Amino acid sequence: MLAGLYHIKKLADHKSKLLYWAIVPAVLLGLALLFFQTYSLVTGKTFRDFDFNIGKLWQTEDVARVINKENALKIPKENPASPFLPDQSLTLLANLKKLIIPALSAKHTTLQPSATVAVKSNTTYLNELFNLSLKENISIASAVQSKQLQKYYAKIGSDYLINPDMLPKKGKWYVGVSFTPTLNYRTFSYDASQVAGIAQVDAYIYTYGLTESARNQTDKPITSYTVGLDIGRIVNDRISVFSGIHYANYGEQIMVRAADTKNPNYESAHFMGRCALYERFDPQDRSDNIPYTNTYSFIEIPVGVNIAVKSFDKSRVSMDVGFNVQKMDHVNALVYDFETDYYYWLNRKEEIFAKFGVGSEVGVTVSQYVGERLELFINPQFKYTLNSTLKKPSPITQNQYATGLRIGFKQQLF
Repeated sequence: MLAGLYHIKKLADHKSKLLYWAIVPAVLLGLALLFFQTYSLVTGKTFRDFDFNIGKLWQTEDVARVINKENALKIPKENPASPFLPDQSLTLLANLKKLIIPALSAKHTTLQPSATVAVKSNTTYLNELFNLSLKENISIASAVQSKQLQKYYAKIGSDYLINPDMLPKKGKWYVGVSFTPTLNYRTFSYDASQVAGIAQVDAYIYTYGLTESARNQTDKPITSYTVGLDIGRIVNDRISVFSGIHYANYGEQIMVRAADTKNPNYESAHFMGRCALYERFDPQDRSDNIPYTNTYSFIEIPVGVNIAVKSFDKSRVSMDVGFNVQKMDHVNALVYDFETDYYYWLNRKEEIFAKFGVGSEVGVTVSQYVGERLELFINPQFKYTLNSTLKKPSPITQNQYATGLRIGFKQQLF
C-alpha cells in the first residue's frame, strides 16, 4: 500500500513539473503581449516602428534632430554666371532640391477616454434640447380657424338626440307599434261539488287526487311576449282613446311525471277521447318529476282611454285604463282529470277551452317626442283575464294574467 502511494506521489510530481514548464511561459508571453498593447495604445506605435539599432536605443530625440541636420545634404546656391557647371549638372541639382524633405517634428498622441466624450456629447444634447432660445415659435391660429374645424364645431353644436328647438306637431289621430315582454301566471281553483270522490266539510276539502294547494306550490310563472299595432284618437289635451290589434301569450309551468303504463288504471283512463300521457307529480320521489309549460295564445283587440296626469313641452305622463276582447288562437297544455287522476294533452279544438274571452288592463305611460310627429313611449301594464281559460265540464277555474313593460312608437298623423 505504501509503495502504491509513493508511486502516485511520484507521478503527481512529474505532472506538476510538466504543468509548470507549460504554464509559466504562456503567462509570461501573455503579460508581454498586454504590455505591448498598452504601449501601442499610448504611443500609437506598432511593432514595426521599433528600431533595433544599438546606437539609437540610447539616443534622445534632441540628439537625433542634430544628427539629422548635420547629415542633411547641403547644396551650394546656384550661380547662373558660373561657366564651369554644364547643363546636365544644373538639371541634377534642381531635381535634388525637389527631393530634399525637411525634418518633421514628432507629435505626441493625446487619448481621451470614450466615457468623457459621451458625457460631453450628452451634456451638449441636453443643453440644446432644453434651450428655449433655440426653439421656433409655432402658431396654431391657422389650424384652429380652418374651415374643416369650424364645420366640425358646427356639426357638434347641431347634433342632438332630441333637438331642443323642435316643436312637436300633434295630430288628431296616431298609429303605432309596440312590443311587451311579459311575466305570466294564473289563478287556480276548482268546484268541489263537481268532482266525484271529494268530500267537503266546512272549509276543508278531502280528496285523493290533485289539490289546489299542491298545484299552487309546484306551478311556476313563465316569460312570454305581446306584440301589436296601435291606433288612437286624441280628444283634447288630456284625454285620448286607443285601440289596436295585439297577439298575446299567456301560460304557466306545471310539474308532472310520465304515466306508469303498468298501472292497472292506465288502460281504462280516457278523457275527451284522449289517452293519458302524464300523472300527478310525486312529492316524495322527485327524481321522475318533469316540468311542462302550458301556453295559451290569443288575438286581442284592446279598447281604452288614456288620461294625462302631467304634461311637458315634449313629454307627458298618463294613465291607461281599458279592456280587451280575446279570441283563442293556439293552445299547448296539459289538463288534469279528477276522475281518472291523469293529465291529458289538449289543443284549442277541444271544447273544454273557452274560445272567446274578455280581459282588463291598466298601466302608466311615459311618452317623449323624439321627432316633430314621432313619439316614443314606455308603458308598465297589468292584464287580467276575466273569464276562466277552461269551461265545463272541467271543474277547474283558471284565470290567466300577465305583467310587462310595453315599449313602442306613435306616429302623429293629422
